[in-house]
Amino acid sequence: MAKALESEKPDLILTGLQSDDLGYGQTGVILAEVMGLPHATIIMNVEPSGNGIKVKRELEDGWFQQVEMPLPALLTIQSGATKLRYATLMGIKKAKTKEVKRVAASELTGSGNPSIRLDRIYLPVKAKHSQIFDGSPKEAATKLVEKLRFEARVL
Repeated sequence: MAKALESEKPDLILTGLQSDDLGYGQTGVILAEVMGLPHATIIMNVEPSGNGIKVKRELEDGWFQQVEMPLPALLTIQSGATKLRYATLMGIKKAKTKEVKRVAASELTGSGNPSIRLDRIYLPVKAKHSQIFDGSPKEAATKLVEKLRFEARVL
């Protein structure tokens, strides 16, 4: 993504805060680091301020932080930060005539070989291992502790 954005030279890059799969929220932060841009996360509001921008960040327990940043910058936006704006009919027609720029992996790496190679995609094999310990509760607990200590090595 950084290589694809490099030629565009954007003043402001907006990303979502978290992914829908695992919710790690790392894409925007890592992209800013790779591009060498100042960044801020969990943004609720953005306003122009002189040669830069002033952002309102959400902190814990209902607290907010106001930060002034230079441009170019990258912001990860909090969902629900603003009211949705729907495109006008004129805007939709103009968008249909815009060129969608496609970038091949070979253009990003500078050679014919991409830096990442995908060998295969598969689902991990589900393996269910259950064991029932016979005997009195005291004997079963002793066997369980022994398994956890010597086989699983968690104790």
